[in-house]
Amino acid sequence: MRNLVWTFWLALILSIIGTFIASAFLMRQWNNFVSYSEMEGSNNFNFRFLAISREIETTLNKNGNLETLLLDHPIKDFAEIYLIDQEGIDALGRTLPERLTLARSTNGVINVKDNLSTNTPILVQGIKTDLDDFYTVVAYLDSTSFTLWNFFKRFGLYWILFAALSVSGIISWILVVKITRPIQDLALASDRQGKGDLVTIIDRKILERSDEIGGLARQLQSSGIKIKSLLSKQKDFLRDISHEVRTPLARLQISAENLELDTNDKQALNQIKKEVQIIDKLVQDLLHLSYFDQPSKSHKTESIQLIDLVDHFVQRSQILASHKNISVTLKSIKQQNLSVAGVHFLLDRALDNLMSNAIRHSSQYSEIRVSCEIDKEYCYVGIRDQGEGVSEERLEEIFEPFVRLDSSRNRSTGGFGIGLSLVKRIAVMHNGSVIASNIFNESSTQTEGFVVKLILPLENKIEALKG
Repeated sequence: MRNLVWTFWLALILSIIGTFIASAFLMRQWNNFVSYSEMEGSNNFNFRFLAISREIETTLNKNGNLETLLLDHPIKDFAEIYLIDQEGIDALGRTLPERLTLARSTNGVINVKDNLSTNTPILVQGIKTDLDDFYTVVAYLDSTSFTLWNFFKRFGLYWILFAALSVSGIISWILVVKITRPIQDLALASDRQGKGDLVTIIDRKILERSDEIGGLARQLQSSGIKIKSLLSKQKDFLRDISHEVRTPLARLQISAENLELDTNDKQALNQIKKEVQIIDKLVQDLLHLSYFDQPSKSHKTESIQLIDLVDHFVQRSQILASHKNISVTLKSIKQQNLSVAGVHFLLDRALDNLMSNAIRHSSQYSEIRVSCEIDKEYCYVGIRDQGEGVSEERLEEIFEPFVRLDSSRNRSTGGFGIGLSLVKRIAVMHNGSVIASNIFNESSTQTEGFVVKLILPLENKIEALKG
């Protein structure tokens, strides 16, 4: 992606270099123009012309480098110097200006005349060499070939500077518009989002820019879509929570009324205990979810033996799974002395949530397998059930808060859409992660299970944890 800072920097450097080169060129042309103006129509130029004529005569007599003298002499900045022989041909084979008329004279010198009545001087000087050859030196001052000089002559240097500033101002205005107008559009889009229009439309040209402005536009658009999605999920969550709380409260009220009629009604008492546990579970999930919204809060970490963490987790799970006649098996852990650094009750909570999720979506008399795999840096605690799984395109969503899928894993199974989100937050707090995948039948594309792996770094890779 193109960096806007580097673009400005490069434009600034090029502007400085371009201004320096243009200024140097203009000043040199201005100085030449001033010198030309001083010589034009004055004896100063006549003196220089006579001097170069003598140099040419000396060069002819000594067989010197005539080309260097005619083409590189300083007077070339102001006039064209031609050396014409007795045949009317330039000594260097150059084509003479069409406006000049040549006429042979009796003494061998070519007469030169300007066909146009202009004020441009034409100086002619005859030369006779030691070998009695005759040449004609012509200095042809044609200021019309210097367009810039004519501009100087008409407007002066200050008008040139004004024109340069005008062009610079126009370029700057175009650059400012190119930068500020998209920013203004983004500010308006942000204002509309603040007023509730979260999925605001941003100009496609701005979205397709490859610099920071384009990145900001894409980020603003995606954040609006994500915020709208989260708000929608939160509304669904609050609606579901109100339903989940109202239902056990209604059952509590009925059980309490029955208990008032018969104080020995054990069924009503047990029902009250069960409903209280359901509400308590919901409140705990909400409290744990808010626990991670306190970034300044420090978490006390400790060294936790991996084998003890997993063994105790499996023992707790077997009690809960036995109510649905589900067996929980643990693949033996070979490494005995490995440990992780973390907050014990949070890791227990994460594992319990994964197991509760697996039991909730497993049928009776099925099996849940717990595994603990180790590599050089991480341990992978996996919980595999025999449920129906989750559609592949929505695997990542199940770890977002308030997400509840329209499948077998929905509200009818008793979930609140919080548990897996807590697992992800706990994993991230421990510098780890969590992944989920479907288990497919080898002979078909049908799913035969679902596995979630909690990935935690081993203790020798972590120094401290802070939330």
